[in-house]
Amino acid sequence: MSSYRYRVTVEKLSDANGEAVHGQSLSFYATNHDDILAIVERLQTKLPFESGTVAALGVGLRLFSEVALMRGNDPLFAQVRPALRDFIQQLKIAPERPPAGAQTS
Repeated sequence: MSSYRYRVTVEKLSDANGEAVHGQSLSFYATNHDDILAIVERLQTKLPFESGTVAALGVGLRLFSEVALMRGNDPLFAQVRPALRDFIQQLKIAPERPPAGAQTS
């Protein structure tokens, strides 16, 4: 199966008290059978959330679901797999929202 390859970086900007934090980050490579950036772009047209929230959902969901898929027989994922499949299916069939400011009839 061909895969897209990604470098994922998470950088801590502040702690729980709002104090700035410098130099704390995590970076790793991940592969995915889907184009995560295209998925996030499609979700932006379907979900009524801020773009950062949609990006976090799309990236996190795809990274998690790829691990669950690749570890198909691992009992750790047995209970979550059906719900994850249903959730992703609902996202796929969700209708697009009209663009912001567009009038609906």
